Order: sequence, then structure tokens, then C-alpha cells
Amino acid sequence: MSGSIFVSIAAYRDPDCMNTLRSLFANAREPDRIRVGLCWQALPGTDDEFYPVLDRKGQCAVLHVDARESRGACWARSRIESLWCGEDYLLQIDSHMRFTTDWDVVLQEMLAKCESQKPVLSTYAQEFPKSFPETDEFTPEIFPNLYAQKFDDHGVLLLGSTCYPLLQAPELPERNPFFSANFFFADASVIESVPYDPHLYFFGEEISMAVRLFTHNWDVFTPNAVPVFHDYNRRPERGLHWDDHGDWWDLDRRSRARVRHLLGTETSVDPDIVIDIDKYGLGAARSLAEYEKFAGVDFRARTVRRA
Repeated sequence: MSGSIFVSIAAYRDPDCMNTLRSLFANAREPDRIRVGLCWQALPGTDDEFYPVLDRKGQCAVLHVDARESRGACWARSRIESLWCGEDYLLQIDSHMRFTTDWDVVLQEMLAKCESQKPVLSTYAQEFPKSFPETDEFTPEIFPNLYAQKFDDHGVLLLGSTCYPLLQAPELPERNPFFSANFFFADASVIESVPYDPHLYFFGEEISMAVRLFTHNWDVFTPNAVPVFHDYNRRPERGLHWDDHGDWWDLDRRSRARVRHLLGTETSVDPDIVIDIDKYGLGAARSLAEYEKFAGVDFRARTVRRA
């Protein structure tokens, strides 16, 4: 028998979340060992028909948030961690995803093969087939590998992914310095070791978490077979936080400044920027300089070393 899995889903006004939950449970080999923590951010009276928990209600803990009170994706992911009840593993995903058969066992077996005491599986999930929604067939054909793309105008490192044919996948998962927020699987002790930072908004979330994991002695590995798919298309029926919140730019401004402070790009003394920075900061097991060498980046110079 495999271990139990706590699945973190931050959903913002997403009508596809119900299909994500259906796929999650239907394609698991041991669905009874899965427990979902869901932050459901919706407009009361407007989004009621989209409420996603239709089945297995006893396995879904839900935080109901009026969408007008939401503070963004990282804030929601942080709140979800309070719902963890000691399950063995953590899987963090988005609310518009699909799963392949036996994904739960596949991930656990893959994690066990990673050559690390504290392994993490993370990469950008595969994209939905172009024929979706006419077809609902999700067959893995590629594996995405993350890389450092460039620093944006705000000094925050952006990530990209290169997709390779599945036939070229390595025999075992390989280490990668980067992290994806839409697919993240690890021993659930990572929740206490590297808690999600609620003071970030969106941009900078992934590089911040990548460095924090590294400096707390966690090693990220690229899965050599990705059993999850993500809908990257912008769909009009799926609301976005920044479309609804006129003050999103201020949340984003402070979030980017926090990332720059955390990664040594630019020091801040603004108490709103550095709030709880010790709790959500870097670890002491490995240094920022070691991460930069491993990842081929220089945060202060804002440069990326090309292979």
C-alpha cells in the first residue's frame, strides 16, 4: 500500500475545478488515500454553480473565500497548508488540470528513485491537447524541463521550459535548480520545512521557492514522465485575480520587491516588504551563492549563464 497524499489546490473562480477533482480521484490507483485541501475563491451568488466538490466530500477540506477578499495565489496556497493533517505526501497543483492512470503511485515510486534525502518533483505540467475540449484524451508524449529564461524589467527571474519527446527521457529523474508552482510533489514535511510565503503575489513565486528549497537542503528533480496536464489557455469563463482587483498592481509591486530583497538583488527596509521574512526566508543548509553557481544565475547582476 502506498502513502497518503495531501493535494493543495488554490482555485479562483474556476469552473474547471470540478473536472480537476473528478480526474484526480478517478485516475488514482488508491483514491481513498487522497485528501484535498481546497481554497475556493468565488463570488457568492455569482459562482455558486461552479462549486467543485460534488463527490468524496469527506476527503475534501474547503476554505471558502469571497473572491473580493482574496490576496492572490501564494496567499491562497499558504492558507491551504493549514488544512494538512499529517498525510505522507504533498501534491500542489492548479485548479485546471488532468491526471493519467495511477498518477498517485507513479509519483511516489518516482520520488523514491531520486538520489537525495529530501527530493522534490517539480516541472511545468504538460499542456492540454490542442483538440481539447472536443477530446478528453490525455496521453503523455513529452517531458518538460525548466530553465532560466531572463530577468524581467523588475529584476525578477522568469523561467521557461523545453519539451523533449518522452522517448528521450532519462532513466531516472534528474536534478534541476528550478521549481514550478503548478506541479510540485514531495514528502509533506516540506510544509513545515519551507512554508509557502503568503506575502508574495504571483510573479517571482517560482524562483523564490526554488531558492528557498535549495537553501533548506531540498533537491528539485525533473520527473522523467509527467502524469499531469495543465490548461495554459486563457479561457473567458475562468476569472483571473488581476482582472477583478484594481489594487493588484500594488500587491505585485510589493511582491517583486520582496523577491529582490530575499535573493539579494536589492535590499529593502520597508516593513511591508520584509514582514515575516525570517519565517519565509532562506535556509542555512546551503548558501545563496551555492544556488547561483548551481543554477547559472547572478541575481545582483541580473544575468543568466547560457549552457
